[in-house]
Amino acid sequence: MSEAPLEQSVVREAARWFIRLHEAGPDAAQRKRFEQWRSQHPDHERAWQLAQRVSQQWKGIPEGVGVRTLDRADRLSRRAGLKALILLMTAGPAALMVWRHADWSADERTVVGEQRQIDLPDGTRLNLNTGSAVDIVFDAQQRLIRLRSGEVLVSTGRDPLNRPLRVQTGQGGVYPVGTRFSVRLEEDDSLVCVFGGAVDICPNSRAEATRVSAGNQARFDSQEVMAAQPLVPGSDGWSMGVLRVERMPLATFTRELNRYRPGWVRCDPQIADLLISGAFQLSDTDLVLSAVARALPVSVVYRTRYWVTLQPRSV
Repeated sequence: MSEAPLEQSVVREAARWFIRLHEAGPDAAQRKRFEQWRSQHPDHERAWQLAQRVSQQWKGIPEGVGVRTLDRADRLSRRAGLKALILLMTAGPAALMVWRHADWSADERTVVGEQRQIDLPDGTRLNLNTGSAVDIVFDAQQRLIRLRSGEVLVSTGRDPLNRPLRVQTGQGGVYPVGTRFSVRLEEDDSLVCVFGGAVDICPNSRAEATRVSAGNQARFDSQEVMAAQPLVPGSDGWSMGVLRVERMPLATFTRELNRYRPGWVRCDPQIADLLISGAFQLSDTDLVLSAVARALPVSVVYRTRYWVTLQPRSV
């Protein structure tokens, strides 16, 4: 049975203790009072553990909101830090996940769990994956799709003005040769999957391009294009609302599922190497989690709707 939700007052008190103990040099008396509070009730310990987990998991929230700012007393007031941590520990994770994965100033965007299809004037079709954002620049000289976050699937159209089409990421440009392809922006590089035709990839620091043909995928950063590899089966399944995997480690599967679900799903290291295969409907990630529990010896534990753990099933 899952644990009962924490009282708001307990969450607030845990957040206050977190702030106090992260200030410079808590004294012995204060540390003793904290340990007394922590041992008074099991919910106090639960709330403290939650505060610590949140502080580790939400490193990506921008400065001024993220927990990483709690250590910067000279730049963030105690009250602001307290509000940020309470937000993250209660209803905040869902909203902040949406915020993280959608650049609200972009021309086109999706939030977590959303896919959209966009038809451009030249006949090119874009499919935006979850938490993605693009800028679109069409002028007399070019057709430019600037991928700001996430992933886009491009089916190229025939431009009557014969303008070159380019997908630009922070690492370089992708130039299609009459094709269907996707570009996924990751932390340190970009991944290109080619489903038809071919693409030329040109990293920022290189003048020459590398061609990748249909049926292959390649990563690139600003310096180089890595060796092409065969496409992973089902790489474009997300455009039809399906996550297809074949003998994927559960830890990898969990990371992928997290892209489509507000909040956070954690995989216990004891079951990280279990392999999973199948086709999973992304429209209902709770059903996906239920399917995982039926297929593998794991349990799904909901602390809240937005904080879920996959752990070994009890005998």
